[in-house]
Amino acid sequence: MLGDDHSSTTFLRMLLLVVGALSVVLVLPFLQFVLAAGLLAYLVEPVSKRLSRRLGPTVGAVLTMVATGAVVLVPLLLIVGVAVEQAVSLVQGFERPDFGALETLAQEWVGVDVDLPALVGPLAGAVETGVGGLVGGIVGALGAIPAFLVGVFIFLFSFFYLLRDGDHLVAWLRAAAPLDRTATDELFGRTDDLLWAAVVGNVIVAGVQAILTVLGFLVLGFDNIVFWGVVTFGLSLLPIIGASVVWIPAMVYLFAVGRVTAAAGLLVYGSVIISGSDNIVRPLAMQRGARLNPGLLVLGIFGGVAVFGFLGLFVGPVLIGLSKELVELLVEERGP
Repeated sequence: MLGDDHSSTTFLRMLLLVVGALSVVLVLPFLQFVLAAGLLAYLVEPVSKRLSRRLGPTVGAVLTMVATGAVVLVPLLLIVGVAVEQAVSLVQGFERPDFGALETLAQEWVGVDVDLPALVGPLAGAVETGVGGLVGGIVGALGAIPAFLVGVFIFLFSFFYLLRDGDHLVAWLRAAAPLDRTATDELFGRTDDLLWAAVVGNVIVAGVQAILTVLGFLVLGFDNIVFWGVVTFGLSLLPIIGASVVWIPAMVYLFAVGRVTAAAGLLVYGSVIISGSDNIVRPLAMQRGARLNPGLLVLGIFGGVAVFGFLGLFVGPVLIGLSKELVELLVEERGP
């Protein structure tokens, strides 16, 4: 009898391995949409839970989806659309600055002739090439619209069922996990902290830096501020890089065209306010979240982007952090 039970268990495990591998292959083409639905469901789950208590799980999930679309997704799509238009106009209307005024100023200060176009020209060409490549990537992505529509359909259904049946999924995972209750609770708690730090904390920090950058650019009279705000937000999600990749070239540009006072002001504002806000906002936003070693954070983000695309900014740190937490749980289970 024992042998029969062992054979049955072995067969079930092999069957699970085969069926599980096939299931992964089926999900892989739409993995990004499923991950996006999961991350968004995690963010709005408190709202859905409150509505579900009063109106039932189905109505609560539907109303949460409608509210999320109206408050988050539609404004986000509008902002991205405006940013794309401004990026195209920026490339089409790009003109290299006239360095005559700054060359005269350099001659008065230093007493030597300075060929600024030869010095700054490569930088301007790099900026033009970079923005052009960004626009080309966006245009290329438009060719995949049919597959994108299928992905949106999967995203909406995944989002709805995660909102409606998310509690049942968590309960099933708890019951299926071969761990005692204490270890299971600790694992789920640490995963929740990692998700909060990777999604909520980083988005808050990036949003604050993008808003501060846009305000500074508005005062200085820059055009296409929606585009620069979106670029700053995206770069601020990356460790080490941050908003400085946007405001430092802007400062160099202002200096190159002879707006020395504006360049100095942007240098102070960018160093103290924009980049300095990270030291204030991040600790506040991360109070609830788990803290990752900076080396693991960098590895998780860039590795996540390489594997999962944009969503890897959030998924990568969670996976790296979860691996670390699992090792720590195993060490605790082993005992002293």
